[in-house]
Amino acid sequence: MLKSIKSGFWLLLFISMLFGAPSVFAQGLIRDSEIERTLRIVTEPIAKAAGVGRISVFIINSNNPNAFTTGSNNVFLSSGLIRRLKSVEMLQSVIAHEIGHITGGHITQRAANIGSANTAVGLGAILGVLTAAAGGGGGALGVAAATQSIGQRNFLSFSRGQESAADQSGVRYMARAGIDPSAAIDVLQIFKGQEALSVGRQDAYALTHPLSSQRISDLETFVAAYQGRPSTQSPNVDYWYARSLAKFNSFIGSPKGILRKLKKSDTGEIATLTRAIAYHRLPNKKKSLTAIKRLIAMRPKDAYYQELYGQILLENGNSSSAVAAYSKAVRMLPKDPQILAGLGRAQLAAKSGYTAKAALSTLKKSYARDPRNGRMLRDLGVAYAKTGNPGMASVTTAERYALASNFKQAEIHAKRAIRLLPEGTTGWRKAADILAISKRLSKGRKKK
Repeated sequence: MLKSIKSGFWLLLFISMLFGAPSVFAQGLIRDSEIERTLRIVTEPIAKAAGVGRISVFIINSNNPNAFTTGSNNVFLSSGLIRRLKSVEMLQSVIAHEIGHITGGHITQRAANIGSANTAVGLGAILGVLTAAAGGGGGALGVAAATQSIGQRNFLSFSRGQESAADQSGVRYMARAGIDPSAAIDVLQIFKGQEALSVGRQDAYALTHPLSSQRISDLETFVAAYQGRPSTQSPNVDYWYARSLAKFNSFIGSPKGILRKLKKSDTGEIATLTRAIAYHRLPNKKKSLTAIKRLIAMRPKDAYYQELYGQILLENGNSSSAVAAYSKAVRMLPKDPQILAGLGRAQLAAKSGYTAKAALSTLKKSYARDPRNGRMLRDLGVAYAKTGNPGMASVTTAERYALASNFKQAEIHAKRAIRLLPEGTTGWRKAADILAISKRLSKGRKKK
């Protein structure tokens, strides 16, 4: 029986997982442990000033600048917006504005009912709706159809009165947190004048955050009320923001263009980090490794530099050394789910000394701490398959497709998991839940 499964099902499963990964829609998330830590540091004082508890900030892989919230303390920022902002205070002002929508009760009941972002499936449904609402397409449109016409561009928009109220609240929260609120004006100035353009030429931020000269004037009045207050923001925030921005620019931008902008005389930490990533992407293995080793020499106890070292080694085919680098990072941050995911991926790729069983153990620890990592789900599915558990491989693959808002493929793998797993087990119940959600969304598509 095991041989027949191995020769048939496993082959199809590996083809699916290795070569049939979901398309990268606009709603794909950017996951990076260091950047997400920076966002927590950036957001925490504002959330505290607003009295809302912890805010989860998600980064959407899209060059189109935008920011929005679905309530439930979830804020979404596009990579395009983050890269256009010129300071950490500008980033904080955007987050403060979105928190203002949450505290102001501006989130519609439809948005509140989309689902929970705590699971891969729930987050996939949210991202599908948001992409369709922002004018996206692909699998996300099926999700939007199931939510009864919420896939409209103005779903993400608020009235001008609500935008003004969120402006005022955001400025107040920043001032309470000891952050200069004038950065909020700088953000709006980036998009000033876009209302005169045709809809097709406007940036998404201008479409979903209605602008007007009156709104900017009102914002200037709000900010003026807090002028002269001393900033109590920790200078450490600027350091972590600079590191995160270097990662954004180096991983997303043109590596040659990024390198041209660097002064040869600049041998500082941020410039060295930029070179390590840009040279890796060219690719120039020798220069990339030289730069990352220099970074580690600067900060030998920095888990994120060890993680980056492991990534560079792994993507250059040196899986055994990558395991060593990731293992060192895990010793420094043993509960970080993404560093654990990197170690599991390296263990899975290692040709000797590590087994799929060890990788499975590591990846399960990562999953337990954060199940919303598409790459981790892909690796976990492979690890399950390699260790003789095709049922869990299928349910994990179903979760991965659901996270990518591809519920049609999620349904296929969920059905396979239900056939393979004992009824009533955790994996079986998870597959049944995915199947139920997928069928509900499919029904919504047919009605449309």
